[in-house]
Amino acid sequence: MVKLGIICEGETESVFFSTHHFKDWLFNLNIDFVGFAITGSKTQYKENLLTVYRNTLIGLGAEWIIALVDLDDDSCITFTKQAIPQFDNQAIVVAVKEFENWYLADTQALSAFIGKETFIADPEIESDASRKIIELYGQRFAKSKVRLANSMKRCGFTIQRAAEYPNCPSARYFLNKLQTIASAN
Repeated sequence: MVKLGIICEGETESVFFSTHHFKDWLFNLNIDFVGFAITGSKTQYKENLLTVYRNTLIGLGAEWIIALVDLDDDSCITFTKQAIPQFDNQAIVVAVKEFENWYLADTQALSAFIGKETFIADPEIESDASRKIIELYGQRFAKSKVRLANSMKRCGFTIQRAAEYPNCPSARYFLNKLQTIASAN
């Protein structure tokens, strides 16, 4: 069983990485999830800072690390990946545009949150997925990414359903990368 740690930008991702559903899915892949490290921003993925997060996860027993970073306003995924230091036991995954865009791809959870059937054709094109969801919600909702993440969790959001959506390749890439890590050991 491979031991995995994930480095991510924000608390939003950690809401889902902490769920039994995600941990059980990893366990079924033969991955022991040792934990995650939250950087707080994309600027923390520079070599000297990234090493601190990596060492924390390695100290927890991680043999493999996924660095999950948002594309944000970068011009391309390749540019974003190249800006992050490479390590032998590390995979870099870029969420397009942000992790929150994956909510738009899980139409079941999104519809449950909005309260009616909702379909977003190209979830990775939205420049501000959180704002779009709150706009669709049509009611007063504080723009807190963590509060939105917890609401989406209660509505059953899964990264697996987002990855199944035809127009959400970055979520699919994330899960494929996990499967590749699992099968390499």
